[in-house]
Order: sequence, then C-alpha cells, then structure tokens
Amino acid sequence: MKRRAKSGAKPKLLPALLAIIVALAGFAMLMVRLEVIQEGYRLSALRTDVEKLLQDNQRLRLEAAELSSYQRLRALAPRYGLRSPEPGQMVMMR
Repeated sequence: MKRRAKSGAKPKLLPALLAIIVALAGFAMLMVRLEVIQEGYRLSALRTDVEKLLQDNQRLRLEAAELSSYQRLRALAPRYGLRSPEPGQMVMMR
C-alpha cells in the first residue's frame, strides 16, 4: 500500500506545479505589459516636453534677434554715450 500512496501523490503534484508555472507566467506577462504602458506614458510626456522646449527655443531666438537688431542698438547707443567712430579710429584687420 505504500507504493500506491506514493504513486497517487505524483499525479496530483504535476498539475499543481503546472498551474503554479502558468500563474507565474501570466503574472510576469502582466507585469511586462504594465511596464510597457508606463513607458508609453513617459514617452508621451517627454514628447510634450520636447515640443514645449522647441517652441521656447524658437521664441527666445526671435527675442534675441529683436534685441540685437541694428536699429534697436542704434537707438540705444546715445543713451549709453556711444557714437559712431571717427575715421581714424577704425582699423581694418585681415
């Protein structure tokens, strides 16, 4: 009778192990899927940030161009005591 008890335990153990393996594999797949979804949200947020930074960059370049424009600098020069150079003050370099 001892042999029958041992052989009866083996068939019950195999389905239990298979069920545990299937459950673990399903859990692992679920965790991978959740990680993919989270990375998708992070990627979307980063794309939004990049778009905002590109717009800020364009706005700042335009502002820099306006602030350094020749007409604006000519208009501000007298306020700071700047004037056009005299003919002998300019030196041409090669």
